Amino acid sequence: MKSQEGASAGAPRPGRPAPDAQATQDQGIPASAWLLLLVLALAWGSTWPMMKLAVAEIPVLSFRFISVVAGSMTLFLVGWIKNRNILPKRWEWPTIIRVGLLNVALWYSLSALAVTTLPAGRAALLAFTTPLWAMIIETLLYKAPITVRRGFGIVLALAAIGFLTFDDLFAVEPSFIGIAAILAASFCQTFGSILQQRAGFESPVYTLIPWQMVLGGIPILIAAPIIDGTEWMTTVSLEAVLASFSVAVFSICVGVVTWYTILTKTTMTFAALGSLVVPFAAISLSAALLGEMLTVMDIVGLVLITAAIGTTIRRRRAA
Repeated sequence: MKSQEGASAGAPRPGRPAPDAQATQDQGIPASAWLLLLVLALAWGSTWPMMKLAVAEIPVLSFRFISVVAGSMTLFLVGWIKNRNILPKRWEWPTIIRVGLLNVALWYSLSALAVTTLPAGRAALLAFTTPLWAMIIETLLYKAPITVRRGFGIVLALAAIGFLTFDDLFAVEPSFIGIAAILAASFCQTFGSILQQRAGFESPVYTLIPWQMVLGGIPILIAAPIIDGTEWMTTVSLEAVLASFSVAVFSICVGVVTWYTILTKTTMTFAALGSLVVPFAAISLSAALLGEMLTVMDIVGLVLITAAIGTTIRRRRAA
């Protein structure tokens, strides 16, 4: 999953590895980095089947209430241990709020809503249509040039959307709400990541992300008890509760820490492999844990999504 992984000034920039990462380029990728990549794939890939299990019994907003509270508290603790300072700089607050609304309030709510009607694996693949939204946002708002590479990525993403939504759109009961929700969620998360990447934050990422979760999660924290009520608490199973905390602590927190640890050990190009393996991990875990059957459309969609993501990864040229 990529809901909290946008680059910031607190981490190495794409194409500009940290000093120890540059050394890694010369010495090869350490074995620990490959292990961390596996952890990252499991953390973000497990988001989708765990979310599906949770929202089967817990209302969407209440589920995300748990994500915001448990996830932010855990990351605040990590930030305090690492930096002894959990307050961002004053000028960073407006962008933290904007990114939080996109990456937490909207992404969290819409992605969870999507898996109430879509298979978890298919929702995960549609969430990775980021090359399409990134191109639209950067072209319209930041006048980014339309390159052949980017254009090819858009074509692949659009083709993936077509294959992945075909069965649901023409089913006896079409999943229009689920499809619209996950595509809107992907757009919001992409927009939030672009804002964060362009913000030039100076505070460490472990300071920024928990505040994004808290401030962006305020609408969820207010709306959940009003809209969902508390009746579900009397019938919810232990399995659903554990699935909720798995998303909050393992998928979000462990995923974030692992991502930025990989960045300090290697290069952005290697770290970006996580984006390539997460869709595969998501549909594999959804099949294993939920018994979801992979269709030909899903497999073709996975190949197209992986290729589309691949167009966004640029190798650093040798000096």
